[in-house]
Amino acid sequence: MRVREKIMYCAMPSRLKHLRGQVQKIAWECGFAPTIPFDVGPLKYFEYGIIGRPETLKFMIDYMKICGTVGIFGISPGVMGEMKTALDEGKKIRVFPELDPEWDAMYEKLAKDPANGDLFARLRGKNELIALVGARAIGKTFWSDNLLKHFSGKLGRVKNTTTRAPRNQEDYKSYRFLKKEEFKKGVKEHQFLEWDRYQGSLYGSSLKEIRRVLKRSPGIFAITPKGAIELNRHRLEINLTTLLLVPESKKVLLQNFDRRGITDPKKRAELLADARNFTLPPEVKHQKIVITGDTKKDEKNILKIVEPLVSK
Repeated sequence: MRVREKIMYCAMPSRLKHLRGQVQKIAWECGFAPTIPFDVGPLKYFEYGIIGRPETLKFMIDYMKICGTVGIFGISPGVMGEMKTALDEGKKIRVFPELDPEWDAMYEKLAKDPANGDLFARLRGKNELIALVGARAIGKTFWSDNLLKHFSGKLGRVKNTTTRAPRNQEDYKSYRFLKKEEFKKGVKEHQFLEWDRYQGSLYGSSLKEIRRVLKRSPGIFAITPKGAIELNRHRLEINLTTLLLVPESKKVLLQNFDRRGITDPKKRAELLADARNFTLPPEVKHQKIVITGDTKKDEKNILKIVEPLVSK
């Protein structure tokens, strides 16, 4: 990320100015140097004083243009004006709705504005991200590969990043491989949407990689529960469909273990327990697909959901 992109202009309504400390903290934790419009000077000297509101808004937009990233921390007509300029200028935009209690009501109202329309829909674009989530060995990679073959050239693969060694040449299609030092540097620089440790190796998914794929086509990738939660926080920035794959019975997983050569009884018991305890929090909107082990039947059920997303 270039230096200017690391500076975030934090757009927020006047009614939220008392939360600027929290806004700064959120921006900083996401890897940005925050700049708050209200820190330029007291409002009584600007939109409530000798300058006036229209001139103040114009000044703030000019101020925003020198920053590489714009964070949207609340909704108001003024903030939407800033967001439109940010979109027109090709700025990177992040959205943080959690601090604004009036977000939903204001969003519904301002999305119908005939002058600007739904700016968040414009931010998301037309392409959908299809995230496959489920217990280990349920077949997320298998179904990712199948869907990529089925929609050859129409669906893009989002690569995950890992520090483990590649198993074979095909592995490079699904993963970007880094040394641990490089990965840890990426964590420090907030390059990953989420990351985790599994069997001694580090795994992460990148918002930049997701956007790279979605710029060209709909995208698909397999993700952890932690990743699904993080992605859900970006639902205003990305068109997202999360598909939760669940086994119809223990037999489905046992077949997958055999297919993968997982014969160690302790390991099989660990994976079965993982599947039993697997869940997503209720706030993560998702569709459930029961995996029966009958490939044709399962493919039919998955395609019923995925086909409209790829062809829209």
